[in-house]
Amino acid sequence: MSHNKLILDTDGGVDDAQALLMLIAAGRTPDAITTVFGNVGLEAATRNILATLAVVGAKTPVHTGAGRPLTQAIIDAKYIHGEDGLGGAPRPLHTAEIAGDDAIGFLRQTFRDAGNKGEKVDILMIGPLTNLALALRLEPSIFNGIGQLTIMGATVYGRGNTTPAAEFNIYADPEAASVVFSADIETVVIPWEPCVSHDMKGPAVDAMFETVAEGPEKAFSLALAKHARHTNESYGGGDTFRFVDPLAAAVVIDPSVVTKSLRASMDVALAPGIARGMTLVDPSGRLGTPMVTIVEEAKIDRLIEIYDASVRFTAQ
Repeated sequence: MSHNKLILDTDGGVDDAQALLMLIAAGRTPDAITTVFGNVGLEAATRNILATLAVVGAKTPVHTGAGRPLTQAIIDAKYIHGEDGLGGAPRPLHTAEIAGDDAIGFLRQTFRDAGNKGEKVDILMIGPLTNLALALRLEPSIFNGIGQLTIMGATVYGRGNTTPAAEFNIYADPEAASVVFSADIETVVIPWEPCVSHDMKGPAVDAMFETVAEGPEKAFSLALAKHARHTNESYGGGDTFRFVDPLAAAVVIDPSVVTKSLRASMDVALAPGIARGMTLVDPSGRLGTPMVTIVEEAKIDRLIEIYDASVRFTAQ
């Protein structure tokens, strides 16, 4: 199957690392990665992505991007991902250097060049949307070179994980999300609700890892899974591994994994108050923003199959 080139934009947390490993194991290794503040600060997010790549010997170039939101104060999710952002997972002794420190410039040039050639480059965004928002603000015409934009973020029923109304990736920079949702780009959104409803129970995860050969790759993936399960349990969700960023990765790897979706326009509440960062979903299109596809359900067996392949993947 022929694919567009792929850029991964990530804030380098536990589930970001899991998603990246899934992409690599499935033969959809990103052609480039851009990093952004979010789960942890920009520098830590970048270190985490470089470490994840090093675990499996991948050579993808990494460009650092925005270190703060467009207007508001910075928030993070260290309470979820740990102080280091990877839940203390064991790291390789050596990692590559970054390819560049201007992710916004990189995105502009990449999408501009693709558009000029009549080509498209896909982008998977699993952190705040700041990098792409800045690129679009500076050069709106780059939308011509963007293929499918896949976003892990937002809510479809207003059930947030950071506030009662807002999901973290949107709440971390609502203005950036508003810019992106206003752009005329083919967009698939994986909101928080299906991330909660698609999961594996702890004993099933244990059984999976028991059949995986020992090695640094297994140790890394196992530490990520244990941290994610422990965090979910500590918040009253039971010993469960949720597919959050990995669900978005699976949609990129195999679009047929989606079994139910909704077409709607989407925008973001920007005013101060209890609704700030909430995503409004309007199937009628009256919001006026371009229609997007919102994933609601996916094949859990296929999700587990893609994840299973990633924990068995070994460095080349």
